[in-house]
This record gives sequence, C-alpha cells and structure tokens, in this order.
Amino acid sequence: MEMQTEERLQTESSLAARLRKLHEERFGTKLIVIVLSVLMALLIGAIFLLILGVDPFTAYFYLLVRPFRSFSSIGELSIRLTPILLTAVGVSFSFSAKLSNLGGEGQICLGAIGMTLIGTSALGESLGVLSLPLGMVTAALFGALWAGIAGFVKSFFKASEIITTLMLNYIAIQLMSWCVYYPLRDPEGNIPQSAKIAAELPKLFEGSRMNLGIIIAIAALIIYAVVMYRTRFGFKIRVLGGSPEAARYAGIKRTKYYIIIMCLSGVFTGIAGAIEVAGTQTRLLEGLAGSYGLTGVVASLLGMLHPVGVALSSVLLAALESGSEAMQVKTGVSSLFVNMLEALIVLFILLGMSLMTGPGLGVFKRKIKRTEVKA
Repeated sequence: MEMQTEERLQTESSLAARLRKLHEERFGTKLIVIVLSVLMALLIGAIFLLILGVDPFTAYFYLLVRPFRSFSSIGELSIRLTPILLTAVGVSFSFSAKLSNLGGEGQICLGAIGMTLIGTSALGESLGVLSLPLGMVTAALFGALWAGIAGFVKSFFKASEIITTLMLNYIAIQLMSWCVYYPLRDPEGNIPQSAKIAAELPKLFEGSRMNLGIIIAIAALIIYAVVMYRTRFGFKIRVLGGSPEAARYAGIKRTKYYIIIMCLSGVFTGIAGAIEVAGTQTRLLEGLAGSYGLTGVVASLLGMLHPVGVALSSVLLAALESGSEAMQVKTGVSSLFVNMLEALIVLFILLGMSLMTGPGLGVFKRKIKRTEVKA
C-alpha cells in the first residue's frame, strides 16, 4: 500500500514538472499570438471606420478610454465586468480540462431564473435580505445542473460538449422567455417581466451603480486561482487538459471529472445570472443574458486561462461593451462594432495558435535545424 502511494506521488510530481515546463514553453508563444490578435483586430476595425468616414482615433477614444474617465463611468463598467468575469472564470475551469463550455448564455439564464424564483416568492419576501444568499445558492445549483447535462452526455455518450452546450443555450433562452410571459410574469405589469425581487445587492458607492456583485466576481477569480494552482483537484484538471493519456496513467477518471468540471463551470455562470437580476436589473427580463456568454469565452481565451490574464482581458472587454454606447452616440458607429472586434480577436487567436503550435511550426523548426547542421 505504501509502495503504491509512493509511486502515485512520484507520478504526480513528474506530471507536475512536465506541465510546468510545457506551460513555460507555450506562455511566450501564446502571449505573442494574443497581443498580435488584439492589434490586428483593432487595425482591421480602424480600416472599417475609415471606410465609414469616421476617425479611428476618436472612435477608439470613446471605446477604450472614456469608460475609465469618471467615477460614474467606472461604475457602469463594473456592472458589465461582473458577468463577463464570472463567466470567464466558469469557462476557464472547463477549458483547462479541454472541455469547451459554450453554454454560458444558457447557464446565466438558468441562474437568473433561480434567483427570481427565490426573490419573488413568499419565502423571499419573508427572508428579506437573507433571500440574496439563498437565491445565489439556487442560481449556482441551476447553472451547475444545466452545465452538468453536457458533462454527463460527454462522459457516457461521447457527444460533443460544444454542440450540447450550444443547443442548451436555445432551450434556456426559450425557457426564460416562457417564465417571463407566464409563471413569473408580474401580474401588475403590462410588459413581459417578473415582479421586483425582495432584496437587491447593495451599492458600494453613492452616485455609482457599482454593487456587491463585483466583489463576488473578484472572489470567484481568487477561488479559481487557488483551486487551479494550489490544490490536487486543480492539478488533475490541468493534467486532463494537458494529456488525457497522462491522466489515465495517473488514475484520473475522465468520466467522473468531466461531469464535476462542467458542473463547477456552471456554478460560476449561474451566479453571474443571479447577480444580473439582484444587482443590475432587479427583475427577470427577456434578453437578460445578452452576449455575456460569448464575451466570457473570449475573455478566457484572451487571458490564456491564467487568473491575471482573465482579469485583464475581462476588464478590456467590459470597457469595449461600456464604451460602445458612447462611441455610438458621439460618432454614429453602431455598438455592434464591438461584436465584430471580439469575433476578429477570437479568429486571430485560433489562427495564430494553429500556426504556432501546429504541424507547420514543426516543419519550420526542422528546416532551421537542417540549415544549422549544414552551416
């Protein structure tokens, strides 16, 4: 028994060393790809702006600088940052295990429904402020169960989690629409939305819409960092993502961990939905999830799944979301321009990673070696 334990510890320490080496080798490459991807996206965006007859410097000023220029604008940025950061944290768990959770939008919807069920019920009314933590827990469970469906189907039926999470998004959107039109609709209102919830997340500062949600999002990021880099569970996630064969050799059961990781991912995206209800909208509305699901995926990829990178990329994307409205008012450029920039960033990241880590790079390296040998 002691020999087996010793062998397992040696195996894990060896795998950890290999993971660190692999991470160090890839970090520089990834950083170059990501920086170039952002610059290329901004350059192409500038070309489109010139075609539209808009000064790119003016447009990018309102898009990237204006959101940081005043206290109130920083508050607006924070309410966009919160769901983006929480979604990015959630999907980073799954991406670290090479599981593509693209169901952030659906999980946000389920989390929002969970928060609304508690906040508008008789129990929520009686609990008052205490309904907030209960609503958060309910939202986390709803998000975990929704993401867990994709993990279960992946583990036992080998179905692509990309397809299942995307399909679950459509189901969740329709489910939320049904909720605001029928069972959760405010009987006193004329438009499809729920009644106001019993309690709201407190504002952190007067004159700003910044609320407690941003603190919860930062806490989630810290939890992600600790779990991924300071626990055996996080180590196993990284082994799964680094090499399935190494994970099998280390005795890590993929079927079990795929379900757990997807559920964990759904916990954070579900909480994002709860905060959107309790901190920003104060009620359930159609379209509440917006584009936060996709934006969280972009933030995760842009941040290279590293906690600091995820935080910085989330701030950048939140600034784009926040500044797009000012840019539209001042320059006449549609706020949908931001969606194009985000899509270009993802496109260039995927293209760059395939070129830098694919077979082409290996051929290029071999040619260099042959040249050196001949010399």
